[in-house]
This record gives sequence, structure tokens and C-alpha cells, in this order.
Amino acid sequence: MSQKVRILKVRHTGCSVFLGLDSYGNRMWTRNPDRIMNWLCDGWRSRYNQHRAQRPQRRLVEDVITRERMWVDVPLGGADVKPAVKDSQARLDCLWLTCIPSPILASCERVENTGWFAGLKRKRANGGRIPGFRSRHRAPQYFVCWRNQSKTGNALYHRTGKRTGVVIITGGVPKQYRREGENEARWRLTIHVRISQPVREYTSVSVNWTDGTLVFTNAPLPVERANTGRTVGLDRGCVHTLATSDGLFLDIPQPSVKETEEYRRLQRKLARQYRTNEKRGGRNAKFASKSRNRTLHAMRRIQRRINNRKDDWMAKTTTILVREYDFIAMEQLAVKAMSRSVRPKPDPDNPGHYLHNGRGRKSGLNRSILANRWTGIQHCLEYKTKLAGTRLVRVPAYDTSRICNVCGYCDKENRESQAVFHCRKCGHEANADVNAAKNILSRALNTIGMDDAEERRQHVCQPVQTGGGHCR
Repeated sequence: MSQKVRILKVRHTGCSVFLGLDSYGNRMWTRNPDRIMNWLCDGWRSRYNQHRAQRPQRRLVEDVITRERMWVDVPLGGADVKPAVKDSQARLDCLWLTCIPSPILASCERVENTGWFAGLKRKRANGGRIPGFRSRHRAPQYFVCWRNQSKTGNALYHRTGKRTGVVIITGGVPKQYRREGENEARWRLTIHVRISQPVREYTSVSVNWTDGTLVFTNAPLPVERANTGRTVGLDRGCVHTLATSDGLFLDIPQPSVKETEEYRRLQRKLARQYRTNEKRGGRNAKFASKSRNRTLHAMRRIQRRINNRKDDWMAKTTTILVREYDFIAMEQLAVKAMSRSVRPKPDPDNPGHYLHNGRGRKSGLNRSILANRWTGIQHCLEYKTKLAGTRLVRVPAYDTSRICNVCGYCDKENRESQAVFHCRKCGHEANADVNAAKNILSRALNTIGMDDAEERRQHVCQPVQTGGGHCR
């Protein structure tokens, strides 16, 4: 868990910071806080990539003599990559890393290790490529600093007002690298932030200088609630994000008409800029113009605003559900398979051609599924129910929209449309999503009942140690 805050401004005090040597071998110093922040981000990324370069990558190589092909493990940085060194040796090898605080350089190895294995796990689950290096052009300017409460502490937070605070990062300059005429050896970087709630105990801070945000890494708080004895079933859909067995509909905020029109206008503008770059005889990214970058920045700003609203709704809605219900039931959905594109079918009349019937409709359905954040809602409920001590059960989703919750009759004709459910046997009429949510809850309660009965049976039928295994 973490707490994200907005960076307001950055100030520098103390001695000038030694940045290393320029291209002519001259020493460089600075007192500009923006330049210091970029220097810290570059140093952290460089040390991160040094650790990442040691990771093994399986490649298919061919023996020069025998022409035999075999799989071998080659470091990600290449066969001639330098061996890993400690931070103290890295400061000697790269002079511009000399004055970067130790809590920043020490965080690179652990963050890289966590990101590497998380990336391998995603690759096994979803496919794709192995994790790579952090690029200065594609990845945001970013660094992590461990909290250190010593005399010259780092990443220390102090509250300065009702909605403001500062995070202090300190460092030193060795005597041989100090600026002429300066006797002070310490420098301090003060990051002013805006807070919306009290900052809890934390272990480190993560600074995203590109987005202007700072994140405190801390333990999650338990969800404060009282036992209500209430149960609920949740049905996820495209028209209504969540439909509860109590008859409530919870809809995630979607982009407004103005935002959609503006985003599409920027997409058309970006397509024209792509064609302009292609006429110049090069690839789009290589020959990108400043106007194209401004267009991309405007598109990302709109998308970020939409995502922030959805994240806020998802966090608040799942918290309300966990506080009001002791037992929550959901469908077990394979969202990745459901949002997969349609494979084109071969045209029997024209060999070598393919039919794309229904591909446009499936694309719209995929966008709707992803826009409603089905997987994100499930993940939020999973960890919040653990914090609250409540229970979340996922049940198979087959026939939940076809079974009548009153009489149990199952028929595909029961669901007349997306919203109307009419049982052909008993005549029960209800909203289709609410009826499905009730079926999900009933199926979950039955599953829990069978599991409890099996657990009691195994507990009662324990074999007697001296009686040869008979049940008591």
C-alpha cells in the first residue's frame, strides 16, 4: 500500500552539488533544484540498469565449429557486460555518482529484483517479452529513497501546515570534490508536497519527477467496520458495472462527451502528423516533431484524468461494499479470454482471403469490458476483505443469467433482452443483472455450506491412532 501526494516545489540549501565531469573533463556543480532532481533520477536509473544487465537471458546460439545450435544463458547486458560491483565501487567507476545519497543507490538493487520477478510472473501469465532496461526517453524520471532516521536522515517527512508538508533528502560532497571557496560539506533538498490525509508510518519514498508526484510506501490500514451479518452477490456487466442482489446498480464514471470528442480530435490530428513524418522519409518516432509531442501530451492528460476518476470510484465503492457486507460473492470470470479479439476465418469462396464478420462488434464489447475495470474491482475486493476480516467467494459463472432465482428453471429463452428476465416456467420477471446477482449469491452460499459440511466430516472422521483407522 502507499500514499501518493503532489509535489508543489523543490528547494536546495547547503553547498553546491557535484555532478561529475563534462565532455571536456571540467568539474560541474549546481545549486538548481530541478537539475539536482534530474541528476538523482539519472543516477538511480543508471544503477538500476547496471543491476538489470546481470540478469540471465536464454538465447539460441550456434557453435562456430560444430554448427550445433543450443540454448545458453547470456546476461541481459550482453556477453561482455562488466561484473556486478558494490555501490562504493560504482561511485569510483562513475564519478558522477559520487555525491548521490546512499539510501537512493541502495534502493536500486531491491527495486530491480522485485520488478524482475514480477515481470517474469506477468510473462508466464499473459505472455510478452522479458523485463528490459529503464529508458530515459520512455520511462518517467524516477527514483526511490529509503527512509533513514539517523542524524543526517534521508526521506524524512515534516508537516508544515494543514494540507502541506516537506520531505527532506540530504547528501554530502567529499572534500576533494567541493567547489572552491565553499567550506560546507552537506546539501539538502526540500520537497514541498500537498497532502490530503495524515501521512502514516512509511519505509521509503518514491519520486516520479515526470508526473510531479511522491509516494510514501507504508503498510495498509485495516478497514474499520462492525459486523452486519449481511450478504451480497455482485454481477459485473457492461451496461451497469456492478449489480447487487439487493437491487442496486453501481456504475463507474465514464468519459464525458466533451472529453471523448476532444480525444478523437487529437487522434485525427496525431494521424495527420504521422503522415507528415512519413513523407519526410523516416519512422514516426525517430522524426517526431514538437507539435506531435504536444499532441501526445494532451491525449495523455485527458486519459490520466479519466483514469483518476475511475480509480477513485473503484477505491471508494469497494470500501463501502466491504464495510456494509460480511459476505461478498462474485463470478469467476476469465476477463483476458473474454476481451480477446476475434480470429478471422478463411473465406471458402476466395482462397487466401479471410472473413471479418463480427469483428467490429467484438471490438466494441472488448472496450466496454476493459472500461468497466472488472479485474481491478476484483483485486480491490480481494485485499480489502482480507484487511477487514470478511469473506469474498468467487463461483463459476455458467448459467447465472439463465436460471430463475425463484423456481430454478434454466432456459436461454428466459432472458428476453439485456435488461429483461422473464421465466418461461413460473412467470417471474426481474432485471436480468439483479437476477444473476441473486443466483451468484445463492451458488456461493451453497458452496460454502458444502465446504463447511466437508470440513466437519473430516474433523469428526479423524482416524484413531491406536484403533486401526476406524471413524469415531
